[in-house]
Amino acid sequence: MNVKNHICSLVRMVLPGIGFALICMGAYLVSVENDSENTWSLIPSYIMIVTGFLVVLVGVFWTICHSIKSKLPLTQRGGPQQHFQVYTIERPSSFPPSYEESQGSHISLDTVPEFVVMSEEGVHVVINMAPPLYSQDSSEVPDCTWSWEQPPSYSQVAQMLQEQVDAEEQIETLSGR
Repeated sequence: MNVKNHICSLVRMVLPGIGFALICMGAYLVSVENDSENTWSLIPSYIMIVTGFLVVLVGVFWTICHSIKSKLPLTQRGGPQQHFQVYTIERPSSFPPSYEESQGSHISLDTVPEFVVMSEEGVHVVINMAPPLYSQDSSEVPDCTWSWEQPPSYSQVAQMLQEQVDAEEQIETLSGR
């Protein structure tokens, strides 16, 4: 930093202190002057108080404006000659490939295979193939065999769970004898 910047920084720090000192001296002079006949002697002390307030305000606002200006982004401070440094992170080879890379070797986005399935109501339902399973090197062909059977109903699941509970109770009663 050059000398001018150092002097400006010093003035920004000292200015509110000087203003406060002027306010205090003016207030002291007003309190000392108890002669109400001589009002002309009070005028300099009131001028000192007003000047002190102005100096404090100027010092505080100058400091605030300087700190805001110093924190502005480079695009607002400089011209078009500014060069920006862009920081990037290289992906190590241990990371799996991106989704786009895994899609590129298996399925093109234009030709997605479709399957026609007959539902229970007799309506043909067209189902698009799901995206391929994610693999480490994207050279493995995904297993696209799906089971189209319906899941069991709630009553069947409840019956199977009840049978398991009954079997556990029988084992406990037999082992308890």
